[in-house]
Amino acid sequence: MPTGFYSHNSKFLIAVDCIIFGFKNQELNILLTRRPLEPNKGEWSLMGGFMDENESLDKAAEKVLYRYTRQKGIYMEQVGAYGEIERDPGDRVVSVAYYALVRLEEFDTSLAKAFDAKWVNIQELPRLIFDHNRMVEDALRL
Repeated sequence: MPTGFYSHNSKFLIAVDCIIFGFKNQELNILLTRRPLEPNKGEWSLMGGFMDENESLDKAAEKVLYRYTRQKGIYMEQVGAYGEIERDPGDRVVSVAYYALVRLEEFDTSLAKAFDAKWVNIQELPRLIFDHNRMVEDALRL
């Protein structure tokens, strides 16, 4: 239970961004979505969400992954933390990126439509919002 010892320090948001990879015809693909809200509404984005006050980073990433794929028990690995002051024009947000590899044949395509998401060949990766391209580049180096 928080005691307030750090109440004089700044508060900001913590997000998780999931880099969801899948293989199709022996080629690596990535699941992208059109951002549903401002800032940058309608632009290509990774799947993301905010960490709740009472959850760990790993649980937040699992929550985001499940929201977009309806799959559980998927191996995920933390890629890194991204905390440039101006990385998100909406607010002061630190994001921790995770990557996962899912089976495309088990992916529910109706979910993709609900989130305006689609699989994109990694060789055709478009410009993504914020620092999401850097997150993908870092994940590919792991």
